[in-house]
Amino acid sequence: MRTFKLLPLVLVLLPSLSWSQLTVVSELPREVEESSGLAFMQSQLFTHNDSGNRDILYGLDPDKGQLTIKLFPEDVYNEDWEDLAIGSDGTLYIADIGNNDFSRKTLKVYGLKLTDQQVQTSTVTTIRFPEEYCSKKGKIRFDIEALVHIEGKFYLFTKTYRNKFKDYTEVFEVNAVSGQQLARYCGKIPLCGKEKNCKITGAAFEHSSGQLALLSHKNLWLIEDFDPDRLDKISLRRYEFDDESQKEGVTFRDQNNLYISEERNKGEQRLFLLQIR
Repeated sequence: MRTFKLLPLVLVLLPSLSWSQLTVVSELPREVEESSGLAFMQSQLFTHNDSGNRDILYGLDPDKGQLTIKLFPEDVYNEDWEDLAIGSDGTLYIADIGNNDFSRKTLKVYGLKLTDQQVQTSTVTTIRFPEEYCSKKGKIRFDIEALVHIEGKFYLFTKTYRNKFKDYTEVFEVNAVSGQQLARYCGKIPLCGKEKNCKITGAAFEHSSGQLALLSHKNLWLIEDFDPDRLDKISLRRYEFDDESQKEGVTFRDQNNLYISEERNKGEQRLFLLQIR
């Protein structure tokens, strides 16, 4: 396995970081050239392509990256799938939340039950936002590519606002139930200084330890005390990659390791493992 060095970088008020390595596990199959979400459950990885692709959920061997199964959820449409989230009860959520052209008025999250290599759609959540976060025509002003599920709530993390760089991500909370739900604004999490490689492209939550991970092409932030009502008090541990490929998917393998996937670039698309302990 090839390895890439990670350079620890500390922001003000953040704890010191230890050295770590980003390990290449394997290349990914060509069928998932735009791996945008990642989830590790039932001893395998699940991923998907983003907008413009078929409504397929792919199962992968976590050690070899090889395709093991293709699932076709009923009544689930891929407008712009951008992330996967795992509920504490084992529900797998597909986050159809991408908004690159700022044309959407609502976002959707599909809840799936996976049993015996079969998939059944259990919930469909339609998300709308308060008027102050929308244009006069009701279109959402920002792009979102990251979502997690925590204790009956979805938490969404913004990537860009009208494609303008921000040195923070904004957080919204939504009830994780079927039907139309109004998002609640929680606040901001500061990420970077003047850098422009901190747009959040994926998120993951480890239920047993309470760890939250936020991913960009160049960085991963680990939050061990995520509290949506006290975002100004959280502490972050930041890992900076020396490889700035288009990393989009992230999921915990266990409390000490995360899988990270990237979209294909110049013929290569890889699955990584990041050790955080």
